[in-house]
Amino acid sequence: LLNGAMAQAPFDVVSDFLRGMQGTMLDMFRQPDKLVEACERLCSQITSTTISTAKRSGNPRVFMPLHRGAHGFMSNEQFETFYWPGLKALMMGLIDAGLTPCPFFEGHYDQRLEYLKELPAGKVVGMFDRTDLFKAKEVIGDTMCILGGMPLSLLQTGTPEQVREHTKKIIDEVGKDGGFIMGSNTILDEAKSELVKAWMDATMEYGQY
Repeated sequence: LLNGAMAQAPFDVVSDFLRGMQGTMLDMFRQPDKLVEACERLCSQITSTTISTAKRSGNPRVFMPLHRGAHGFMSNEQFETFYWPGLKALMMGLIDAGLTPCPFFEGHYDQRLEYLKELPAGKVVGMFDRTDLFKAKEVIGDTMCILGGMPLSLLQTGTPEQVREHTKKIIDEVGKDGGFIMGSNTILDEAKSELVKAWMDATMEYGQY
């Protein structure tokens, strides 16, 4: 299995399960101190539960789908106040327990990459959705392993030649000096099988060190 446990950022737990997206966004303005306190209290609970689950599974990788941290949901200032402290504390707790956080940065995280440099090098596998991977390689390539590179749209509407060309470019630039796992930003149910094969063949051909 890819992961042995799953965890969510404290802010996402509040937003997904307790207050709803609308309620949480209003809380950011109406009762910010209580929202920060709630995230702080949840963080230790999430961390301990996740560590226990991962240890029982025998798989050290922890999948972390991140729902509200993208810059389409909040400003950098709000991210610093409400989202990043809990997410960072959670990941640090998992790392200290010998686990490997695998956050899935849903949406665009181009404006958040500098924050990710605060994490210890070589301890996190970052899965990226719509973030510019070339920029991610430049900013955090020496901090975390980057997973991604193939947009589903290309596997739906492209040609084998386009798929091969994109695969080679990603490997040459994002995979330079290692620290990269070729992948897609979503499930491949609607991808064309011949394009997936072209992608696989190109990865096997060019993905050599």
